[in-house]
Amino acid sequence: MKLFLDTNVVIDYLAKRQPFAEDANRMITWCLQKKYELCLSALSFTIIYYVLKRQYGHDRLVALLSDLLSLMTVGEVDDDVLQHALASEFTDFEDAVQCYAAIACGADVIVTRNVKDFGHSPLLVRTPAEVCDLLNGCGGNNVHSSLVNEPMVPYGPDNDFLSTDSR
Repeated sequence: MKLFLDTNVVIDYLAKRQPFAEDANRMITWCLQKKYELCLSALSFTIIYYVLKRQYGHDRLVALLSDLLSLMTVGEVDDDVLQHALASEFTDFEDAVQCYAAIACGADVIVTRNVKDFGHSPLLVRTPAEVCDLLNGCGGNNVHSSLVNEPMVPYGPDNDFLSTDSR
């Protein structure tokens, strides 16, 4: 299964935005451990940089984005994606670009916190929690019991991104 991550899910994960970070962390960590392919649009990298630069600083954030690049497939935003997005019924152009980037990268599911924003998507659209339900709970308490007493990864600007063995 190939999962396309909307930008908000990755920002929730990296910035530990509550109350969304826990579901994003559980789903991303599980998918990486189980070798599910994760895809993120090229557009998302610039948005993530813009949103998180103040929190992480340039050097740390560039390192985080490099790690993301090594862990996820990048969905191109090319002429075809933009033409489809412009011709779509989406009322939010950025969501349309994300949707057609997901299609272009061969995703099975778009994972977003804002499911309603993708109402015109031909792909299955689910929240991180719903994806975990689809994947049998992302391990439930048994598989992730070692993470229960640990802070979420990435831990913050002073620690390594995905420092667990999930690579």
